[in-house]
Amino acid sequence: MKQLVCHQMILRQSQNVAVLYTLTMGVHMKKSVLAVGVALLSGSVLAAGAFDGPYVQMGIGGASTETQTTYPSVLSNLAGFNTNSNSTAGSFVGQVLGGYSQSFDMFNIAANVFYNIGDQDSGSNSYNLTGSNGYLNANQSFKLKNTWGVSLEPGLYITDKTLGYLKLSYFNSQLNYNASYGARVISPSYSESGSYNGSSSVNGIGYGIGAKQMITDNIYGFVEYQYVQYDKWNDSGLFGTGYSTSYKPNQNYGWVGVGYKF
Repeated sequence: MKQLVCHQMILRQSQNVAVLYTLTMGVHMKKSVLAVGVALLSGSVLAAGAFDGPYVQMGIGGASTETQTTYPSVLSNLAGFNTNSNSTAGSFVGQVLGGYSQSFDMFNIAANVFYNIGDQDSGSNSYNLTGSNGYLNANQSFKLKNTWGVSLEPGLYITDKTLGYLKLSYFNSQLNYNASYGARVISPSYSESGSYNGSSSVNGIGYGIGAKQMITDNIYGFVEYQYVQYDKWNDSGLFGTGYSTSYKPNQNYGWVGVGYKF
């Protein structure tokens, strides 16, 4: 009888030890899983990207600018005159830019402010038309000046040192034009001549794509393309009150350059 009681006590103690061991292992397992999870999280999300922090860059490139011009409808009565005209010109331009970049694992976001160095030729129009219902002699030239803006760059790390990105920008420019003209329409009766210089601030939205490559720990190179659509400007200064002419510039930009990450 005593032996049976001893065996039962030993068995119970063994079971208690087994339960305690299981509980202890479970606690250690949970701590280990938590530690691994924290390590992975800190290693992936909090790891600094190659482009993290403030930076400045300078680029050089070309701008191809088209100005879409719509003349007063009264001029459509002149034979051979098209009231809708597109003119295009190209320019070499520079750009200075400052911004801040932050990575989130393989993703990146950057915000910038920029200024374009140099005027951007935007085309010219010339008309010398004579017909039974009148005539038109006109010369116009366009330029975009004092271009600045802000931009946002959502990006993706291709390698540790290579970043590809899309670009969304707000542009503000001053559109200038110079004109000399003489026009006469017999029916309906209209006559105007002279010279005119006009300018207006125009806003635009740019869409682009680019890539950056780290060369050293702080210096990088970049290449970028952007297309910019500007608002339409309506102006009656050229042909007089009541005869509005509209101007709408669009641009294609290509940039290459270098930057410095602080």
